[in-house]
Amino acid sequence: MSTADHVRTAVDRRVPDRGDPAWYVLGFALLLFVGFSVYMSLLYRSYWLTGADFGTYVHMFAQTVEGNGFLEQGKYTARGPESSYWGGHFTATLLAFLPVYALVESPYTLIVSKAFVLAASVPMCWKLARDQLSSTRIAGLVTASYALNPFLWNAWLFDFQEQILLPILLFAGYYAYTKRRYVTFVVFLTLVLFTNEFTAILVGGFLVALAVIAYRGNRLREEAPMLAVSAVILVVSRVVAGWAIGVYTDSSGLPTDVVSPAFQAYITGSRVTIGNLVGILFAHPSLFVDAIAIDLFDKVVFLILLLLPVLFLAVADEVTVLSLVPFLGFAWVFAGRDVYYTFGAHYPFYLLPFVYIGAIRVLSRVDLSRRPEFDTDAWWNTTRGVLSGLFAVILVVNLAVGVAMGAQKDAVPRGGDDVETINEAIEVVPENASLITQNDIFPHVATRDDVTFTANRTLYYRYQRENPPPRPEYILMDTDLETQGIEWSQPLRTIFEGQLGDEYGLYAYDGDVWVFRQGYNGTTRGIGGDYGFDPKTYELSDIVRNEAIIIDGQLVGTGGQDGTYYWYGPGAMLPPGDYTATFQVNATSTGDQPVATLEAATGATPRPIASENVTTTDGLTNVTVDFSLDSVEPNVELRAKRAGGTGRLAFENVTVSARNDTPNASATAG
Repeated sequence: MSTADHVRTAVDRRVPDRGDPAWYVLGFALLLFVGFSVYMSLLYRSYWLTGADFGTYVHMFAQTVEGNGFLEQGKYTARGPESSYWGGHFTATLLAFLPVYALVESPYTLIVSKAFVLAASVPMCWKLARDQLSSTRIAGLVTASYALNPFLWNAWLFDFQEQILLPILLFAGYYAYTKRRYVTFVVFLTLVLFTNEFTAILVGGFLVALAVIAYRGNRLREEAPMLAVSAVILVVSRVVAGWAIGVYTDSSGLPTDVVSPAFQAYITGSRVTIGNLVGILFAHPSLFVDAIAIDLFDKVVFLILLLLPVLFLAVADEVTVLSLVPFLGFAWVFAGRDVYYTFGAHYPFYLLPFVYIGAIRVLSRVDLSRRPEFDTDAWWNTTRGVLSGLFAVILVVNLAVGVAMGAQKDAVPRGGDDVETINEAIEVVPENASLITQNDIFPHVATRDDVTFTANRTLYYRYQRENPPPRPEYILMDTDLETQGIEWSQPLRTIFEGQLGDEYGLYAYDGDVWVFRQGYNGTTRGIGGDYGFDPKTYELSDIVRNEAIIIDGQLVGTGGQDGTYYWYGPGAMLPPGDYTATFQVNATSTGDQPVATLEAATGATPRPIASENVTTTDGLTNVTVDFSLDSVEPNVELRAKRAGGTGRLAFENVTVSARNDTPNASATAG
């Protein structure tokens, strides 16, 4: 037989026959790959992806490929923006994406790479399920349950991480184990351990589960060498991770702000190791109950939701239980952030493979291809039908929940003038200038050399305690852009409060997009057009209620003792100029004394700079307050307080406009 014949035979042996269900799985995986590639690309263009984590990976790859540093993040942490990712987490498999990025140096490369790797895990799940289960239908339903799992989709939407490799590596590794290809299994397990140091706690439980399985199957003597080698590799991976992290940072352990509040009083310093936390727990056993009791309802509910897509079958398997217990112990007892026990961010990539491996193992113990001799055909067909029906219902629920999660996160691609304005603002900043920006803009400038961002004031202040404050040439922010319901410009506004408009002059402005330049004292230019101020309307959702309640779409409060605020906010950021704030209010006073004072206030602790008293209005009326700003004000409040009179005040909204560009206003004010 010729070489060509050998190749043809090998290919024919591996390519599914025409009509094989595997083609449907491959087609669905291709659909997921294309769909998520396009969808995530549109979200990226809409400024929905964030610097932590998408922008940091773009910056890490760009800087490494260009030779400007090794995996430098550009993010302000206690270690600084020039710090390597290996200073916080050790990952060797992440480097596999470097040559891919080098071929096409673009953020879209990471989006497509993530979609490819995760979509490829679906056929691998099918391969494992089809090999272990006697029913093709059930294997297909299990695979579909994985592919449509809302936790998988939620993690898919979460930017980019090296953990995307875990599902395909774990499925492939366990498949090799079932075929008794122990060397291949150890190779895949090694890749898992060198993907992120956090995998060690799950892999440790996984190896214990395999030892239990081998013992029950009378294979412990046969598998002992493989298990011993795997355990040694686990220890080596931890040692290497500790060494690598130590090379790039002087500190180690968890930041105290991610630790459960139950342990906070027993921690000294800004960081703590897991070993220290375990020691604290042994010294104070009551902390176990105290820590678990925090948000216990949410912890239980999300665990149920994690297991529901496999009909809770996985809880009857050693692999799932022993792999998840270490993670749940950390999430429920030691962790102080809900992202761990709600399985948010990228954490489903750690957990879902073990959940589905466990479910497949449980189903494999039942021969679904034939009925027992003592059963009737009708009974057995009904049993298989019920199981298939339950999985079918789960698939529909998965799909609905996945779409709902996307809607809750407002993961809707957008375009239009707002996006175009930010794009033009980025072009205003010279390519080689130093720049700091906000979390959701950073991915679009992350390929630049001298660019940084901050998403967390606490981390920034930790950096500033040990280092001089940064002095970038430019600051870029959008005070209206809210990604996933968060206004990411707020940390920048707080950090540079007192410097905006002073040390940093307003270089360019349009709507809610701001470009500040260090030492600039010239005329503010428009972004993509002439400079101007468009009126802004702030609704009830933009302000903070105090002595008032919402009734029929209005904020309603009663008069009384002078000085108590009905509401405050919105904490708007405004450029210098002359303004008119137009309040839509309906006031009724039982006497001559005003029922409210409407104020414009500025400053870190806002002080009034202009005000107007309101006694009685003829229904819903526009009441205006004129005020002027000599410089950029990052915190402008348009609020109302009691003025001593008795009566009632109802408020709908307030509009800020440049002077002489105000809606028709009339008021009865006193």
